Amino acid sequence: MTDNQIMSLDLVEVLIPIPLMEKFSYLPPKNNSKLLKQGSRVLVPFGKRTLVGVVWSFSERDKSSNRKYKYIKEILDEVPLLDSNSISLAEWSSRYYHYPLGEIISYFFPPSLRKGKEAKFRETKYLELTSKGFFLEEETLTRAPSQQKLISILKDKKEMTLKSAQAFGISNAAVNGLIEKGFVNRFSRELSPYKKLENKQLSSPKQLNPEQNKAVNAIKKAKDKNITYLLDGITGSGKTEVYLQAIQEIVNEGKQALILIPEIGLAPQAEERFREYFGDRVMSFHSAKNEREKVDAWLGASRGLVDIIIGTRSSVFLPMKNLGIIVVDEEHDLSFKQMEKFRYSARDMALYRAKLEKIPVVLASATPSLETLKNVKEEKYEVLKLNKRATGANLPTYHAVDLKGKELHEGLSKELLEATQTELDKGNQVLIFLNRRGYAPSMICKACGWISNCDRCDALMTVHKNPLKLHCHHCEAQKPYPSKCPSCGSDDFLTYGFGTERVEEFLRGHFPDTKTLRIDSDSTRKKESLNEYFDEIKKGEPIILLGTQLLAKGHHFPNVTLVGIIDADSGLFSADFRGSERVAQLMTQVAGRAGRDKKPGRVILQSYCLDHPQIEEIITGSYEKFAKKLLEERKSYKIPPFSFQAKIFAESPKSLVSRDFILKLLNQSKIEKQISSNVRIVGPLPSIMEKKSGVYRWELSIFSSSRSNLHKFLDVMQSRLYEPKLTKQVRWSIDVDPLSSI
Repeated sequence: MTDNQIMSLDLVEVLIPIPLMEKFSYLPPKNNSKLLKQGSRVLVPFGKRTLVGVVWSFSERDKSSNRKYKYIKEILDEVPLLDSNSISLAEWSSRYYHYPLGEIISYFFPPSLRKGKEAKFRETKYLELTSKGFFLEEETLTRAPSQQKLISILKDKKEMTLKSAQAFGISNAAVNGLIEKGFVNRFSRELSPYKKLENKQLSSPKQLNPEQNKAVNAIKKAKDKNITYLLDGITGSGKTEVYLQAIQEIVNEGKQALILIPEIGLAPQAEERFREYFGDRVMSFHSAKNEREKVDAWLGASRGLVDIIIGTRSSVFLPMKNLGIIVVDEEHDLSFKQMEKFRYSARDMALYRAKLEKIPVVLASATPSLETLKNVKEEKYEVLKLNKRATGANLPTYHAVDLKGKELHEGLSKELLEATQTELDKGNQVLIFLNRRGYAPSMICKACGWISNCDRCDALMTVHKNPLKLHCHHCEAQKPYPSKCPSCGSDDFLTYGFGTERVEEFLRGHFPDTKTLRIDSDSTRKKESLNEYFDEIKKGEPIILLGTQLLAKGHHFPNVTLVGIIDADSGLFSADFRGSERVAQLMTQVAGRAGRDKKPGRVILQSYCLDHPQIEEIITGSYEKFAKKLLEERKSYKIPPFSFQAKIFAESPKSLVSRDFILKLLNQSKIEKQISSNVRIVGPLPSIMEKKSGVYRWELSIFSSSRSNLHKFLDVMQSRLYEPKLTKQVRWSIDVDPLSSI
């Protein structure tokens, strides 16, 4: 559409960040000659509020209609902030995930831009001479030495910052006096935090083994082509080095790379690694950044001022000037899926974005998801295998400990404690894995049997010792630790089970001469705490690392020679059909932290169920063999990835209201036979955790062998979901390709 065509259309369709599927029509602003373009932000009246919207399309007003339209209040961007690929990605996301486009578009902007602030780097105030000031004789200011000094400096330097003037002892009053007289001009200028590198000494690429070289060359050949690669390498095989060297050639051609990582905790390590190769033109983008840092990162990416962007799932929305490749590291990780509101998968959006940009995608993992393995089998993706560790080290050996009849010390067996002491005596580091935060999962009154249930969830409140409290990890509700039983008044409590805090307390007492570092989401709340822990680990001194899955993902600890898995049975008997896949991935990943360098590694796996097929497979086989068996099972049951799935959730303060909402939705939605014949409906059923955060949750699962039929079915259902009579008592949501049943 040309600019002249745009001007001839008198209605502007604007996206507004509210939970409705429709766009809203406005008249162009009065007395404004600025040109409206798709992707620009505008201020619009909406009810009694003024909201920031995004111009989406243009149309002609129906002259026969008496409908009245409001005017756009202000155009915020002369140059659109979103390019055509971002717009196409947003439209596809809205269709695929059945979510309002107005809310999706807000994900493409950092918080301050959503609020309507200018898309600029931090501005600095400068001073310069006017033509009148340039010809001013300095001697005329002898009675104002500060003003004379400023004129002299500006004649020499041409310009200077206001802060510099203050550093020279020149007061604001002196500056303002010269401005009022017309001798000096004050102006603002953006200061980009990103500088072009010049002659900076960067690290040389590492020597690659034949498998790594083959993978790098394959990715290099795919530039400017939309090819998806699965970089399937065992833990420690040097996957990062492969995509790092492949990216180097792409960046040397003036293009950018987007690296998606599953956790904020991986960002410092990844950023440091990339800076060795690419210097300062590397930045990270994630929720731990403040508003200013997020804007700077967003501008750096969109203006092409940075080469490498490392970020968590929200980074997939960053507009980038010249994107050349996308890497999704640990592609199997559940963290790439948003579990509330806009329930998108960053991995799947990265694949579609790469299709739009016509660029390659690298999915990297030691434990690929079953969806990805199925796509490899169907030759939709190309697989690049790394079967050897980059350092030449062997994979760790497994030793299983049967816990039946054994005396345990806060969950640790005698064998694990002795092995830990042996490795520490050798000067090595030990990693103890327990995916359970807090001191104990629950507390019980020994007198009457009262249990620390959460009032808002079907869950127990976890006991925390530092600070002493009860905390629900599902709804984040907290209570003071009770001095007396709320049921019978007794003060005799038993803390049941163990979490990382309790194990930490025991380890510090049992190994008093060795430092124990507990690394979980509680101990790493402060911004720099995780970096401080990693700096401690890098020293290489004997140390015990105790942590949750934060320690299982992609970290390289060369001095860790022993990994102890305290509770391998956790998750084995999950009601979620994906539970076994998750457990196998987690166990394989955490075991892979051992023996990654020159020292051999071993894994001690504690279990009450050593004869369980999954435990046997992890110990004696490989993730690849286990995944093949799981794929065969899924195929026989016709469940994902051998069918397509979506869920419709209903939440309300009353359980039956949530259930009846879904029943009415089904009864009132007329689905064509050719669509419904290929759709299997399960439910409505209560969610595995029915009560959560004070509401009761019911769900409807929809399966189909046809993706298009599934979406047609959802279209019909969604059209009913916006009817006020049906939905006024519930909060509903749609989850396409759900990954969790909690």
